[in-house]
Amino acid sequence: MGGIYRDRNGVEVEYVSVPLPTHEVTQAVPLAARKVGHRASRKVAPFYTGMDGTELATQPRGHRKQWNEQQWVAFREFQKLELDMASSDEPIAATMIIKT
Repeated sequence: MGGIYRDRNGVEVEYVSVPLPTHEVTQAVPLAARKVGHRASRKVAPFYTGMDGTELATQPRGHRKQWNEQQWVAFREFQKLELDMASSDEPIAATMIIKT
């Protein structure tokens, strides 16, 4: 005797019930599984239409195909400013004490 059940993930599993010598109820034994549904797709962020370089840098890369020329200029300017700020940082001094 067997049957089919669907688990939490939407996978439909066929099983065969194997009776024990004491005729106790057994756990389902999966023989074949196939996906019958898809998980909910994640939310897609709406396209950003502003010109803020900081916000443009946080947008998904796939959105860059939709950017206009002004947004690209703002994004490149933000990248350049970020690079300039990173290069002007003073190196941090460190000391190491070695005991012998």
